[in-house]
Amino acid sequence: MTARHPRLLWLPLAPFERDGARAALKRAGLPHDDVDAPGRWYWRFEEDDVPVGFGGVEVHGDAGLLRIVTLPVLRHRGLGAAIATALEGETAALGCRILYVAPGGEVAFFTEQGYAPCPAGTVPEAIAARLPDPDGVMHKRVG
Repeated sequence: MTARHPRLLWLPLAPFERDGARAALKRAGLPHDDVDAPGRWYWRFEEDDVPVGFGGVEVHGDAGLLRIVTLPVLRHRGLGAAIATALEGETAALGCRILYVAPGGEVAFFTEQGYAPCPAGTVPEAIAARLPDPDGVMHKRVG
């Protein structure tokens, strides 16, 4: 929970919610075909019992690939930042020390969250292999 969204709740994604998460990730242009794969952790986010988004991390050793989707009708209200903060805490608890993200058109958002562009050739191979454009990746230390 965060100061701007004190009622934000995140719960591990239930099996019956995975199709909805896949669809939201796909619409956002993020990897979506592996929600059930080992090493993937997903949560449903809600505020006042209203779903607001999904988020997850793909764990590769001490590195993670972050995925955040805020439902379109609820964007630009600070929920994405609250979800990012929650996921950063969860991924640190999973042993990640650094998070990577493919920002797409959201470079400014991730910059505001403390992410920085990765120097060329520094993205771990396991994470780069999951991305359509590993050159635009950003990263942040979380642990």
